[in-house]
Amino acid sequence: MIIKYQTFINKNLLTVKFEGDFCIKTYERHILDFTQKPEWEFIDKVLIDLRFCKINYNIEDLYKIAEIKKNSMKKKHKSVQLVDKPMITALVHLLQNEFITDEFIYLEYCSTIKMAINLLDLDLEETKIESILNNLEHTF
Repeated sequence: MIIKYQTFINKNLLTVKFEGDFCIKTYERHILDFTQKPEWEFIDKVLIDLRFCKINYNIEDLYKIAEIKKNSMKKKHKSVQLVDKPMITALVHLLQNEFITDEFIYLEYCSTIKMAINLLDLDLEETKIESILNNLEHTF
C-alpha cells in the first residue's frame, strides 16, 4: 500500500490518498508517525481518498482499524472518506458506526469531491481538490 499525504495548515486540512491493497500495519505506522508531527496540532479536517485502494477485510479487521484511530488520534477532528466502490462504501459505513459516540473523531463518507468539500466546509473548488489529491507532496 502506498500512502500519499499533504497538510494545508492555513486550511487546517490534512489530505491523504491510499493506493493499492490496504494494509493495517502500514496504516497504523502512518497514523502513529503523522500524529507525532508538529502540524497535527493544527489539523481539524481530514480528507481521505479511498478511490484507488482495495480493501478486503472482515468485521474484526474493521474493529482493529477503529481501535488504531481511537487510540492514536486523540484530537478533535472531522474525517471524510472519499469512496467510489460498493464494498469500500459498506466497510466505511460500518467503520463510521464505530465512531458515533467518539469525542474526538467525527467520521463521514461520500462519493464526490463536491460533497467532501461541503462536509469539511472547505473554501476550495472541486478542480483544486482533485489537483491536490493527484499531486500530494509526501509518500509514506
